[in-house]
Amino acid sequence: MNLKKVTKKLAKVRDSIREHGGVTPEDEQALKDLVNQTISIAKDELNNLPQKEYTLPVPHNDNRPLSSDQRFRLSLVEKTGTGSSSVH
Repeated sequence: MNLKKVTKKLAKVRDSIREHGGVTPEDEQALKDLVNQTISIAKDELNNLPQKEYTLPVPHNDNRPLSSDQRFRLSLVEKTGTGSSSVH
């Protein structure tokens, strides 16, 4: 929707409200039509956006025994009580 067209429609409604001293049924309908048109255009634009598919890794437990290197690192962590970079 063109912003200039929306501005013109709103200006017409504003002028009509000033002229009549309040909102007429025609003004109310014009505003409702403008809102409905805006929502319709927004929905169309959202539907045209490319859909992204995210493939997240699935966490699982493979229950494999620890390697000797992993056991060594684990023992260091247990002794030092930290998982700092000195262990890695």
